[in-house]
Amino acid sequence: MNKLYSVELPVSVETQAPTEAQIIEGLTQVLVKVSGKRSLSTHPVIRQQLLTPATFLQQFSFASQGSGAEKATTLLLDYNSAAVDHLITQTGVKPLGIQRPTLLVWLVSDLAGYQDFSTVDSDEMKVLTAAAKGRGLPVQLPLLDLADQTAIQVSDVWGLFEDAVQTSSQRYRPDAVLAARLQRSTSGIAQLEGILLKDNQIERVSYSGSVDEVLTQVVDTVADQLFHPVVSHDLSYFQSGIAINVSNIHSLRDYIQLTEFLTSLPIVSTIKPERVANGDVTLRLELDGSEQQLQQAIGVEPRLQARDQQLNSNGIKTLNYYWQG
Repeated sequence: MNKLYSVELPVSVETQAPTEAQIIEGLTQVLVKVSGKRSLSTHPVIRQQLLTPATFLQQFSFASQGSGAEKATTLLLDYNSAAVDHLITQTGVKPLGIQRPTLLVWLVSDLAGYQDFSTVDSDEMKVLTAAAKGRGLPVQLPLLDLADQTAIQVSDVWGLFEDAVQTSSQRYRPDAVLAARLQRSTSGIAQLEGILLKDNQIERVSYSGSVDEVLTQVVDTVADQLFHPVVSHDLSYFQSGIAINVSNIHSLRDYIQLTEFLTSLPIVSTIKPERVANGDVTLRLELDGSEQQLQQAIGVEPRLQARDQQLNSNGIKTLNYYWQG
């Protein structure tokens, strides 16, 4: 899977440089692809860094195709892979890397007025592959050659017959297989029904809406399933450093001021967020000194009021503070 750290954005005109909004949009898309998590951009660490998105941009270029009314201009944004990876790890998520699970897709639709396999050139397959590209999910499409035509029929996929799908997929050696039928009702609503085959397990999926909506939804569902075992949602550094919990953090401004203060302390070498929920922020601090020195350094900051210390079930201490920003 290449171009994980690059995005292409359609633009109306070519300019001397991308706007900040375009850089943020591109960086947000890259974060999703690299991390495997759709919701990563809502993390406080990410939101803080999105205030200065240009620091992650490595280069940009414009490309145009066609002419006149048919002219289409695209903005290509390339982001610094090391900086993006470092930002993602600060949220406690391990970047997926280049080696990712591969999904084989058998799709049959009746959008042309009859049931048939959707090929790479079909509108619906272009939507599906674009959605997969946005999630950083490698997709294989069957060759639909004589071997495939012998092994599987349109009716097998339309009927979601598991044995036929499983047998015909073996030659491609994918990590997972999606077989789906896409049909449009007389009212114009699209309905997608499918089966996801992975690790000898079968999961059924069903969506209704516009064609673009149902194809994007199924890709998101499959990507979440395939990436979940790979993405680390639990921080590997929970047991290192000292944890401090700060309550009454109700805005990004509060969070930025808190982290800027802690970062300014000579005793603090790194800050890693562990949990952000309901106005409480838990941070893990790596120290160049003792816990007592940390408490003394924090004690001079009037916006942080010390509360009782706590021990978790493993006997590990957490320093508690109340923010009065």
